[in-house]
Amino acid sequence: MVKAKINSGACGFETTVQAEAGPDYLAGVKITSGCQHINKMAEKLGTLNVMSELFKKGESQVLAAAKEILPHVTCPVPIGILKAIEASAGMALPKDVTITLAKGE
Repeated sequence: MVKAKINSGACGFETTVQAEAGPDYLAGVKITSGCQHINKMAEKLGTLNVMSELFKKGESQVLAAAKEILPHVTCPVPIGILKAIEASAGMALPKDVTITLAKGE
C-alpha cells in the first residue's frame, strides 16, 4: 500500500490517497479530501487497471473522471492519484514529486 498526501496549493485543500495494487495489476484507491469535487470524483472510481491507467492514452478512469468533474484543469490531484497507483504496483519508487512556483522579476 502506498499513501500520498497532496497539497493542491492556492485552494488550500489537502487530499490523501491510499493505493494498493495486486499482482494482477488491479488497484484499489481510497481518497479523502477537503474538496467536494475530488470527493465526487473519487466516488466514480472503482477498481482500476494499472496498465490502462498508466499506459493506454485515453483510457484512464482517473483522468476521465477529472475531466468530467473538476472545474480547474491544473489541479494536481489526478496526477497524484496516478503516481500513487504507479508506486503501489511497483512501477515507480514512492518518491516525492514537486512543483515549485515563484514570480519572476
